[in-house]
Amino acid sequence: MVSSVDHLNILLVEDNHPDAILIGKHLSKIEKPRLSLCHVSTCRDAIRCLREEKFDVILLDLSLPDSFQLDTVRKINKEAENTAVIILTGLDDEQMALDSLREGAQDYLVKNEMNPAVLKKTICYALERKKQLQQIKNLVYNLMESNERLEKYARQLSHDLKQPLQTILGSGKLIEYLEKNASENIRQLLDLLIKSAEKMNIMIEELLSSCRLEAEEKKEWLDCEKVITEVLELLEEQIKTRGAKITVNFPAKYRPVVVYYNEVQLERVWQNLISNAIKYVPQDRKPEVVITAEKQPNQWLFMISDNGIGIKETDYKKIFLASQRLSEGEGMAKGSGMGLAICKQIIERNGGKIWVQSSICQGSTFFFTIPMAS
Repeated sequence: MVSSVDHLNILLVEDNHPDAILIGKHLSKIEKPRLSLCHVSTCRDAIRCLREEKFDVILLDLSLPDSFQLDTVRKINKEAENTAVIILTGLDDEQMALDSLREGAQDYLVKNEMNPAVLKKTICYALERKKQLQQIKNLVYNLMESNERLEKYARQLSHDLKQPLQTILGSGKLIEYLEKNASENIRQLLDLLIKSAEKMNIMIEELLSSCRLEAEEKKEWLDCEKVITEVLELLEEQIKTRGAKITVNFPAKYRPVVVYYNEVQLERVWQNLISNAIKYVPQDRKPEVVITAEKQPNQWLFMISDNGIGIKETDYKKIFLASQRLSEGEGMAKGSGMGLAICKQIIERNGGKIWVQSSICQGSTFFFTIPMAS
């Protein structure tokens, strides 16, 4: 606060000489802290002063001979991003003053309402706001650095874990193959070891995938049906093994359904949702998956319906959390618990939403949205 500061260096940028004299008189009546005033009348001179000397506060008029209104604020902020800026305005320019706050100024003063007490209080508030803003910027910067370190650590850890895991998985399968006459108990233990290793391998792959998605932001125009076709090719073995029927039923009036998205991320969403729709269907039932789309104001709504085991309503939110899995029936494929969490992460980062409606033993429908892009 001003009361805790011994000295403040103030730059007054004002081309109206009588106004500059009046403001100087108001500042001279402020006893604490001690103030040093530098007065210039053009934006060019203000920039020169800011490059030569450090100022604590800038009192800035917006109507200068060589710069005008918001452009003046931008130029000054660029040269003095760590300095508190107070806009000087007339009674009829308050909207412009408010716009200046959005451009980075800390406060504004109406010239005709100015006096030493108001001026001191405004300087006090502007300095405190600037201080708080700088603290927020520092926190954001530190958080971004911390996230980057965590992502690098997760990627490195995932790679380091994969090598011994592959050794365990390969050794288990080799023992299972060589020891055909092993007892039932040993075979059960080997089966548990192999399945656990396979499950861990899936989880590591999902973790690596999540780290890669964080770094991938490039977007382009994509035809959703083409993306789905490519995903179905990737899932060909799973589809054939389960005898799944996949129907893409986009209404003709919407085709082609084109979205502005990152291709890797969109493929990942469709792959996780379609794979789950096949995976969580009882073995005595052939999976049937229907994919459709609906054009809504400002967004696309996509729906993926299946005839699977269904989800309890109490689990609707839980399944989108990392390490939470859908209920798994006997003999069904096991999941890592990351797939739907990754879908949620991708969709929400791109301005959309994802949710589910379901009935036990009667299947589920997953919904997600993609905002329209011009």
